[in-house]
Amino acid sequence: MRITRLLTLFASVLLALVSAAGTATAVPATATSASAPAAKAAPVASGYAAPTMVHCKLNVRSGTSSTSTLLRTLYNRNGSCPGDSGHDTIPCWIDNCGGITSGSSYTCQTGGQSYSSWLPVNHRGSRAWVAIRCGTYVIP
Repeated sequence: MRITRLLTLFASVLLALVSAAGTATAVPATATSASAPAAKAAPVASGYAAPTMVHCKLNVRSGTSSTSTLLRTLYNRNGSCPGDSGHDTIPCWIDNCGGITSGSSYTCQTGGQSYSSWLPVNHRGSRAWVAIRCGTYVIP
C-alpha cells in the first residue's frame, strides 16, 4: 500500500509537470532582480506561478500549509473566471520553477481531491508558497 501511494504521488507530480508544459499561455509579470547582500538576496528565477481557468484564484502563503498566513491572492479574470480581464502571476523562487516540496495537504475546491505539492515563489523578495495543483507554472 505504501509503494502504491508513493507511485501515485510520483505519477501526480509527473502529470503536473507535463500538463504545466502545455499551459504556457499565462502572461508573466516582469521579473525583477535586485543586487542585495547574500543573506537577504532572493534568487533571480525564470518562470511564474498563476491560477488556471479551472481554479480562478491561487493563494500565496507564508508556508507549506493551508493554515499558513495568507500573503496574497492571485486571480485569473480571463475566460470562464469572473471579473475584468487580467491574469495575475508571481515569479518562481527557484530557476525554472523548481523546488516543488511536499507539505500539508490541501484541496483546490470543497470536496475535491487532496494534494500536498507546494511551489516556492518570490513574494516581495521573500520565499512564499502556492498550492501548485490549484494553479500552473510557466517557464518562458
